[in-house]
Amino acid sequence: MKRIAILFVGVLLIMCQLAACNAEHIPDETEPFENIADKTETEYDGNDTIMPSTEQSVAEHLTPVKYFSQQWEWDGEILLAVSEYSAVTLQDESTQKYPALAEALEQTKNMAVRSMEDEFDNLLATAKEELTLLAADSFVTKESTLDVQIRRADSVAVSLLSDSTLVFGKINDRYLNGTTYDTETGKQLMLTDVIKDMSKIPAIVKKELQSHMWNGNFRSETAVEDYFRDTPEDGIRWTLDYNGVTFYFASGEIADLGDGHLAAAVTYAEYPDLFNEKYTAVPESYIVELPLKYPFYTDLDGDGNVEELNVTPFWHESGLFYESFGIYTDTDAQYYYAEFSADTAHRTGGYHPYYIKTADGRHYLYIFAEGSELASNDMELRVIDITGGGFKEVGDMHVAPGYIPVDCSWALTDPENMMLENFETQQETAAYCVGSDGMPALK
Repeated sequence: MKRIAILFVGVLLIMCQLAACNAEHIPDETEPFENIADKTETEYDGNDTIMPSTEQSVAEHLTPVKYFSQQWEWDGEILLAVSEYSAVTLQDESTQKYPALAEALEQTKNMAVRSMEDEFDNLLATAKEELTLLAADSFVTKESTLDVQIRRADSVAVSLLSDSTLVFGKINDRYLNGTTYDTETGKQLMLTDVIKDMSKIPAIVKKELQSHMWNGNFRSETAVEDYFRDTPEDGIRWTLDYNGVTFYFASGEIADLGDGHLAAAVTYAEYPDLFNEKYTAVPESYIVELPLKYPFYTDLDGDGNVEELNVTPFWHESGLFYESFGIYTDTDAQYYYAEFSADTAHRTGGYHPYYIKTADGRHYLYIFAEGSELASNDMELRVIDITGGGFKEVGDMHVAPGYIPVDCSWALTDPENMMLENFETQQETAAYCVGSDGMPALK
């Protein structure tokens, strides 16, 4: 039981380390939020000197790369332990243009790799010990994963969502945490760097949670207010998205355990006065990497209000592969749902959904299905038009984000410049754009 507790704390420690990396200021737990509503907009010049912000209306896309790694060990036909993890770094021109950000991302990556390697060693030791005590058919493979998803990447800010899971026998846990950087300075942003008046956030978050598909009950009437009052600023989980700030709540944190994981978005469009204007400058089109089974909020029908979007895979009753995935949206107080069967050629792998907003106002889901995190040639892309909140499957392609030796691939952030590898035509990585029908079109 002692080792179980250590493993559980270990996964949470990974995420805490990621959140703390490069932080300018870590407040004491008793330190209240600073209301900066009356302050003028400022930014760092890289030397901790406060300088006036420069006006910027439209941000430029940034194209990072994603690093992948995997460890596993077998005992005969029994898989003892497996660890899969990813990280985000810059490449070539972006590194030269934003050296401080490149250094910050590289440090965060190295920290994650060390933490995951240590975690795997713990998992493996526990697995070997357990296997000597249990029958083979009672043994459960120990798993640890860390998927770093890009929520925003442009010339103003980079925001990453770390999606961590632990499978340890009867202990199964999932933890999300955001880390956000100022692109120019590489400084990790605090929540109060982005939101000027935190006093209004609890009421807005509570309203947003109750405005969408979730119909559960809060743990108490003041659960949301209590959370923001009692949680230190560096303990709140959030990302800076293209349309606002999203807050993430673990199962049982503000509502009943059975209500699952919750999220709420506070958007620039609905609450413009709350935000530091610098960080509201975003590209006209963008791609957002989505976590499975977690709400994402965006305006799908152009009415100025955000709709909920959720992609959830469903396991076959055998537990060996996915047999389908469902997509949910809510538009004009209506719930929409569609289920799509899994392609049998790629049924054993995971799903990686991306939301795409084009400059002319169209909305798509790109869902990559894979056989293995490291086997990009197993990937198939499913394209679904979700404009207006409905669902229309456009088509599929045997493509994947372009591979960069070693164990890296191009990240997808710009609908007009997607670096993809096409396995149908045996074409190496090339630039694609979202075509008029939503399918990738070779530029």
